[in-house]
Amino acid sequence: MPNFVERVKTVQELEAAQAKRREWGLPMVLIFSSSGATSSTLKALSTAYRRRLLVVEHKAGKGGSEVARRFGVTAFPAVLGFPGEQDEPVAFEKKPTYNMLDGFFRKLALKQAVLRKPKPEAPKEEL
Repeated sequence: MPNFVERVKTVQELEAAQAKRREWGLPMVLIFSSSGATSSTLKALSTAYRRRLLVVEHKAGKGGSEVARRFGVTAFPAVLGFPGEQDEPVAFEKKPTYNMLDGFFRKLALKQAVLRKPKPEAPKEEL
């Protein structure tokens, strides 16, 4: 099964994923999990929303992790959404089933896939 989930283990890797999100102009979903492998549900959703939403997964151990503490996550699984250019997350409060996650992802995802990086705006010269 195709898998477009980006895994992050450290705060530095999370910051790199957030930089990628800003660079490409994508919203992001951050999933905190305590299980060993990426679920087939998450793999399927990452394929369905590829290039419209950045799906990032963090595996937290039993004692939590620095990334989980940064967002105040104590119970797993937990899902946070970062719409547009926003840095404040929106928490997903429901049971993470395929249909519930699909609805949450649909609200966050772009309508059109991003196939190229957006061009940086050139500074305007005033006359």
